[in-house]
Amino acid sequence: MLIPKHFLLLIGLFIAYVSAQTVNICGRITDPQGNPLKNTLVRLSQTTIDKGFGPFVYMTKTDSSGYYHLGTGNCTVPVNYKETKLPRAIAFLRPDKVGGQILFSIPQDNLKVTIGLYNTTGQFIKEILNTKLSKGNYGFRIDIRDISKQFYILRVTVNGASSVFKIHPFSSLNSAGIAQNNLEYNTKLEKLAAVIDTLRVTEPGYKIGILPIEVLTGTYNFTLEKNHTWNGDTVAFWGNTSSYPTNGSYVILNRTNGVWPDSKIYWSIQQNGTKVSLAQQSTVQIPGGGGRFYIWIAPSDSNNRYFDFIEVNYNGGTWNGNTTQVDGFRLPITFRAHTATRDVILGSSYHMFYQSRQSKFEEFINECPKEFTRLATQNFANIYAMHTPPVNLFNTGGPYVDYFSKYEDTVLAHNPGQTKANAWQISACAGGMGSNPSYCAAVNRHCGHLPQTEWRNPANYYLEQPANYFSNWVHRRSIRNFAYGFPYDDVAEQAAFASVSGVQWIAIAIGW
Repeated sequence: MLIPKHFLLLIGLFIAYVSAQTVNICGRITDPQGNPLKNTLVRLSQTTIDKGFGPFVYMTKTDSSGYYHLGTGNCTVPVNYKETKLPRAIAFLRPDKVGGQILFSIPQDNLKVTIGLYNTTGQFIKEILNTKLSKGNYGFRIDIRDISKQFYILRVTVNGASSVFKIHPFSSLNSAGIAQNNLEYNTKLEKLAAVIDTLRVTEPGYKIGILPIEVLTGTYNFTLEKNHTWNGDTVAFWGNTSSYPTNGSYVILNRTNGVWPDSKIYWSIQQNGTKVSLAQQSTVQIPGGGGRFYIWIAPSDSNNRYFDFIEVNYNGGTWNGNTTQVDGFRLPITFRAHTATRDVILGSSYHMFYQSRQSKFEEFINECPKEFTRLATQNFANIYAMHTPPVNLFNTGGPYVDYFSKYEDTVLAHNPGQTKANAWQISACAGGMGSNPSYCAAVNRHCGHLPQTEWRNPANYYLEQPANYFSNWVHRRSIRNFAYGFPYDDVAEQAAFASVSGVQWIAIAIGW
């Protein structure tokens, strides 16, 4: 089932943590033509499992035929499996369709509920509710007397589990108290009260699949549609390459899909170098030495927030370069290094240039566990890496400082001599983690508990929590899955790095 094109409020996701229940869910993920989607991530939002590393949600990926299986037991799919459309278990309701009231259900007594209102950049506006509630059905109205008529983000947290939605206040809404166990809602929420979790499916370049479910067993199938306009034409993407200068030059390409004109895109040699508009000059000879080649979009916007760069070194006729998201994801960026005999292309996947910026952030929020959600809700300029958000999440005093702790105990038992670190140090490969790149990479990728001979096998990476799911998100959206998602992500040659001799030109595509 697909997310509606327009943002509607999905009631019924504000359900408390579910535990001690059998999970045995399987199904198949395909595109509208029936083609299987492999390596698609499937997870439950709240139901947890502890495999010795602490409580984490159920999560898996589809196989080469598009099949997945969450939990244990017999959940086989027959060979003659036929894809069927998934029925809606719960209706989508606009707040205005129920008199401006937003409805939700609490499955047990004494659960803390907080509701906060944020603008679309993730800035806090006001707190709507912060209290403990008894089991029952509830409704509330948003007081819009001090907010404007625009889209907002509504974050509802029940017993520590959060859901985030976009809403649009209507002029008819007014302030009202909590209506506890109101009979008016009982009929509307009769089926809703049975919902215990939400099944979420994400595949790079496809609309997000979301399904509230009433049982943790059975077969759930999804058909995902694309969320971009990329048609697969790589020749058109790179343009008329025969016109590119062959004297060792950078060629900068506007691939923002019509969002930004050339006059709003700038490049510079080094961060503090002179910014040159793409409308004025789109090529420049590659300078010798090392450093960074920067590209900026709308550089006068809020302290030059929208930029990205390629790390480069050009000496003796050999060009070394890589894209990097070590500090976070800012913009899609891909380079093509061309010689007389070959091309090397690395960076963001092509579809990233043809999907909306907003959909990238939504994919991150839906794909990653709850500990990572705020990395994509602080502003519209960054999806932050684990060690770089402007609010403390993973360092000392942060809510997730011990995210890796129990897993690290297991890893240390197999790797004596290493020093235990907190989640921030692990993601930043800082402190004692910085002295052993392979070890730091293995913990980030959740393969440190395996024999060290398995640490260089990408098939073992990010299969379970805890892991650096920011890095996983970046890799899943990169050409050949090569990316730089944390400081030692080049271990096992996983970075988007190229070393090319005899370069004639380097084309750099920038997106939005």
